[in-house]
Amino acid sequence: RRKIGVVFQDFRLLEEKTVYENVAYAMEILGAKGRDIRRNVPMYLSMVGLSEKANNYPKELSGGEMQRVSIARALINNPGILLADEPTGNLDPAISSEIMELLEDINARGTTIIMATHDSNIVNRMQKRVIELHGGQIVRDQIRGGYNDL
Repeated sequence: RRKIGVVFQDFRLLEEKTVYENVAYAMEILGAKGRDIRRNVPMYLSMVGLSEKANNYPKELSGGEMQRVSIARALINNPGILLADEPTGNLDPAISSEIMELLEDINARGTTIIMATHDSNIVNRMQKRVIELHGGQIVRDQIRGGYNDL
């Protein structure tokens, strides 16, 4: 669990906590020191473009902003792998594109991203490895695949 970060389609933010507190919580539950939390949380909020929203609550954020908080929280403990379950499923196309650009940047920094999606536009744009499942069985494993490539 410490080596894997998870981003959910429905964000899974704690409504009673601020943006800062939501991200810090992931460090707190692993026993991080206060000084490390105070150093790292602002850095990750900056990375996802939410420094100015640190004191806001989830209900005050857009869907794209909530997903960015979710991404910062998933990354705060520096995992080697990020699991993203339909990370753009609840977002409009423009915001989805922004989230995918952020995930591309995270991947370029060395984090492996495993993403489940039904969005053909994302799969076709990314042209990354595609593993297609049907009934729990792998039916395709393509290095640079598109949504409908056979």
